[in-house]
Amino acid sequence: MGLYNELNYIQSVIHSQSSDIQEKISRLREAKNAILHEQSQLLSEIKLIQQPELHKSWMGPRSEKYQTERDSALQAMRQIGHENYDEYVSSIESKIHVLEAQQGVMNFYGHLAQDAEHLLSKGEDFYEQVSHKLSDLKGRLF
Repeated sequence: MGLYNELNYIQSVIHSQSSDIQEKISRLREAKNAILHEQSQLLSEIKLIQQPELHKSWMGPRSEKYQTERDSALQAMRQIGHENYDEYVSSIESKIHVLEAQQGVMNFYGHLAQDAEHLLSKGEDFYEQVSHKLSDLKGRLF
């Protein structure tokens, strides 16, 4: 009965860790989508900064100062819209890839646990193999 309990415990740990990883991936994907949506909105608003176009008759120091500040705001928004948002998205994608790799490892462990369960169902003749698989899994998980 000890091997059954060990196997159940190991399977629950694998399931729990797999669920945690999947939840993190889901939250990161939601964050990525929100950032991409914000980026899209910002890039649309950038076009509004240049409106209205200044009339040719509006000249002088006040006009130049206004245009300089408008160009500065435009440049800052372009940097945020293109560079900063892209960095955030890239960082999130990297974290997602790391978690997906961890998820792959958890899936592998799940298959090992299923193999052990299959051997355990065959009877006492396979207890030594099951014990070896469970020891291997415990070493990998803990």
